[in-house]
Amino acid sequence: MSTQCNLILAKKSDFPKIYEIMHAAFPLNERRSYEGQRELLNHNNYKLFLHKHQERIIAFLAVWEFDEINFIEHFAVETASRGSGQGENMLKEYLSHAVNPVFLEVEPPSTEIARRRIKFYERIGFHLNKFDYLQPSLQEGQKPLLLKNMTYPNPLEEEFFDYCKKIIFETVYGLNFDNKEAITNVLL
Repeated sequence: MSTQCNLILAKKSDFPKIYEIMHAAFPLNERRSYEGQRELLNHNNYKLFLHKHQERIIAFLAVWEFDEINFIEHFAVETASRGSGQGENMLKEYLSHAVNPVFLEVEPPSTEIARRRIKFYERIGFHLNKFDYLQPSLQEGQKPLLLKNMTYPNPLEEEFFDYCKKIIFETVYGLNFDNKEAITNVLL
C-alpha cells in the first residue's frame, strides 16, 4: 500500500464511513453519539479531513481550528490499514500546513498501548505536557476522562495550557469555563 497522503476535506456524505472508523477506534466515553458527532459538521471551527486508498476512506482527522491553536479531537485509521504508515503521513501532512500550535489529548501512559500511542506522537514531533486534564463526558451517562495532553511543535507553558483548555472547554465541550461550579459539577 502506498504511504503517500493527500488530505481531503470531508463532505457530509463521507460522514457515515468516518463515524464507522471512529466507532471502531474509540470507546464510548471518547466519542459522541452519531447524531452528536454529525452535528459538529455545522460548526465553522470543526474540520474533518480524510485519507482515501483506492477510493476507500481509510483514515480521518477531526480538528477544531481556532485563531491561536488547533485541537485534534479525533484521529484514527481503519483497523486493516494500521501500521501501514498512512496515519503517520496524514498527520505529518496536516502539521506541515498548520500555522498554529496543535493540541491533542492522550490517555496517561499507564498501559502499553497508551505508551505506544504517546511514542508515535513524539516521533512526529509532539511533546507530552506535564498537565493533567479532565475531559468532560461526550455522552450522557459517561464519566469524565483523565487525560494528558500533547502539543506540536513545542511543549506548553502553564499559562498557555490554561488558555487552550478554556477555548476547548467552551467551544468543543460547550462549558462556561469561568463558571467554576458548573465545571466542577460536570467533571464530578
